[in-house]
Amino acid sequence: MSESNVVAREAPLEAKLAPSFTIRCLLVAAVCLVLGVWGVWDYVEIIPRQERFFSRAEVCRTFNRFAEPVISGSGDADEAKGQAVLTAVVDNMEVEGGADVQSEVAGLRSAVAAGGHDADDRLTAMLAERLIPSALKAYASDHPGAAEGTIETPPTSAPTWLAAEAAIVTAVMRPVDAQGAASQKLKQAMILSEVQLQIYGDTEAPSSYDRPVQWLFILCLPFVPWYLWQLFSNKSKVFRLQPDGALDIPGETWAADEIADIDMGKWMRTSKAWVVHTDGRRVLLDDYVFKNSFRIVGAIASERYPDDWTDEARKVKAPPSKA
Repeated sequence: MSESNVVAREAPLEAKLAPSFTIRCLLVAAVCLVLGVWGVWDYVEIIPRQERFFSRAEVCRTFNRFAEPVISGSGDADEAKGQAVLTAVVDNMEVEGGADVQSEVAGLRSAVAAGGHDADDRLTAMLAERLIPSALKAYASDHPGAAEGTIETPPTSAPTWLAAEAAIVTAVMRPVDAQGAASQKLKQAMILSEVQLQIYGDTEAPSSYDRPVQWLFILCLPFVPWYLWQLFSNKSKVFRLQPDGALDIPGETWAADEIADIDMGKWMRTSKAWVVHTDGRRVLLDDYVFKNSFRIVGAIASERYPDDWTDEARKVKAPPSKA
């Protein structure tokens, strides 16, 4: 045994959880938490809102293309454009109504494709009898004290939009009056449509990769408990090499004569070494996780392989060759 080893063994060598590892665990857990919550918020709130707002804008844009020629007198009510409006309305109702209207959407699409007033009447009824009252009720539940039917909703609320959408559907049903001029309902719906476009007109449709990207963020969440577990499971662990060569590990002590070997195969690449018991058990000493592990590793390795390792767990430099 070298003199340096003897000096090192005069006092216990101790390795405890490294402060740098604690900081890294907390920092990475915090970053994963922020990214995960951000992903969940975007997935369940921001993207659906963007879909709703873009769908509302599309209804208004298709309606304006239908209504502008009639109001300006430059053209008649185009049936194809009117059908496009109703198709956009059905698309929007699917987005606005969610699961409540899923069972009826397919029937509405068929009715719109077939043409006639049946589709108009069914759309109007669904808006007036189901979606608008449901939206008002939801708004009232979020604003205690407001009485249903007397609620003044803000311009961006679902009830306000659905009321404008109902006016658009009614206007498509009756675009002209008895004299063949633009009906008052068409003009009023046009005003409402322009107001809604000012609110939603700049909204872009979500990209096809928006949701998959958010899943990448959401998948950061499982790493939060994993890193915290890494931190707290190692927090109380202490490795101690006694002056007599006994190795204290969490939960037990290995006497000097019970230490059969030390595996240094990955030490230089990963700062990990395995102390091997005579019964074949192995315990990992990780200098990345436990500060000063290299001193224990160096003491054991230099004792068993003095020609290869120093007491600071460094490779012994070969003497220069003589010319």
